[in-house]
Amino acid sequence: MGDYGPNEIVDMIMILGESRNNYAAAARLYAERYPNRRHPSNGTIQTLTQRARNGAFVRHRRHHEYDENDPRVITILAIIHLDSHINIRQIERDIGIPQSTASRILGARKYHPYHITLTKQLTPNDMILQVRFCRWAIRMIQQDQDFFRHVLFSDESTFRNTGELNRNNCHYLSDENPHWLRPIYNQHCWSVIVLCGIINGYLIGPYFFAENVNGVNFLKLLRDILPELLENVDLATRLRMWIQLDGAPPHYARIVCD
Repeated sequence: MGDYGPNEIVDMIMILGESRNNYAAAARLYAERYPNRRHPSNGTIQTLTQRARNGAFVRHRRHHEYDENDPRVITILAIIHLDSHINIRQIERDIGIPQSTASRILGARKYHPYHITLTKQLTPNDMILQVRFCRWAIRMIQQDQDFFRHVLFSDESTFRNTGELNRNNCHYLSDENPHWLRPIYNQHCWSVIVLCGIINGYLIGPYFFAENVNGVNFLKLLRDILPELLENVDLATRLRMWIQLDGAPPHYARIVCD
């Protein structure tokens, strides 16, 4: 049961009186009268009313302190040391310490459940290629300090109408529940692939692909579309231009390499 403020509890008691001490009717009437608040159940109204009659409008929570010599603290820290990937459900199942207690102990000891970060796996050959590229780049810079100003850096990105939303970063601060919603039209999904680039201070694009990028349409981009995108780039830059490609399969398709 969540904590309710004194004003909310008073409103519940008044509505309970209007409902002739019928808790179910009071819960329905409270939801109708305050649609933007939390809607307590009839059992919640009964508990809060009894608490108010006992003179306790505010719920006093127990403050838990766990000494470093507490066997539960020692046990949990030992388990974490042996297996840092264990979760509090497993702790409760394996040694019987409740999840809430385990969570409080870990919080008091500044333990945080950090999330995994996925990175691109590198092979031994990748390191060799990276060193080779760095040595080549150093030679090019020694010959021309402005070499990388004449490299066309570009990339493709996919945009979807459903969007990418991290709800942990979306907040709505209010003293009442605003029931904030965002419709997601999953049944009408579409996406578009866009290419943009930059060279010597010039922005290249955007260019919108009509379909998924493959060797055929990427070769068409290089042969037919790219010269049009470079129309506003000065001739000196175009004559010295290099094109940067990443490891996307269409960039190294046979027809593109040939």
